[in-house]
Amino acid sequence: MTNSEYIVAVPSYNRAQLCNEKTLAMLKNNNISKDCINVYVANEAEHKIYKETLDANLYGKLIVGKKGLVPQRQFIMEQFPAGKHIVFFDDDVASVDLSLSKFKGKPLDHFFKEAFKTTEEHKAYIWGVYPVFNPYFRKARKEVGDCLNYIVGAFYGVINRPDNKNLKLTLTAENGQKEDVERTIKYFIEDGIVIRFNRVGFITKYYGKTGGLGTFEERLKPMKDASDLLKKTYPEYGDVVSKKTGMTEFRLKKMPSKHNVKTQKASKTSRKTRKL
Repeated sequence: MTNSEYIVAVPSYNRAQLCNEKTLAMLKNNNISKDCINVYVANEAEHKIYKETLDANLYGKLIVGKKGLVPQRQFIMEQFPAGKHIVFFDDDVASVDLSLSKFKGKPLDHFFKEAFKTTEEHKAYIWGVYPVFNPYFRKARKEVGDCLNYIVGAFYGVINRPDNKNLKLTLTAENGQKEDVERTIKYFIEDGIVIRFNRVGFITKYYGKTGGLGTFEERLKPMKDASDLLKKTYPEYGDVVSKKTGMTEFRLKKMPSKHNVKTQKASKTSRKTRKL
């Protein structure tokens, strides 16, 4: 059965077999219609390899887009009209875990639809899930967060606004490092809110040996450069944090949703009025 309510976009580079075995197999195992699934590759040479490698029963379209993660994501959004629901997956997502959330026992298709519904109800345009799988961290969290929560790029959804130039990534466009952090900040500035399902987790390997962003070692300096640039550009939204592993992060501050601030102000005004 074809689902026209959303499209699943899987950008992939130099990892055809992995894409086949991980994300595409995972989506099939979760009964997501292949007709909803588009795989995006960098060029004609990659298209040929992927066409020969991918199981045709696991996806709907194989599309040549742009090289580079940020240009590819931008290309994908420009292919669809405003308002289209797009679910983005990295090519190496092995599983999605709904068992600690209110979606326990529900199909993944149900989660996608409810995620977009919740996003619309909150007047938001982007949703994400908890960035690490660890159940211990997830189970104690608030089910749905709307503050400045990090929306990890490996698995998230957007309500498309292809012509909104305020959302176009610029700082991280060249090497893709911290592109999801920049996206999170831009959506929060534009809408005053981002939605995250804190009890939904997924399994992926963030620093593989292949792919468009390079190996762990290759990414260390670009990671630091991107974090420093984010701090310089958005100083009030987070801080640069260095880890023992050599990784550098731009850790976002938990700024409250502007929608909540408005609600709180209205509530205080209402209480004052009742007292008078």
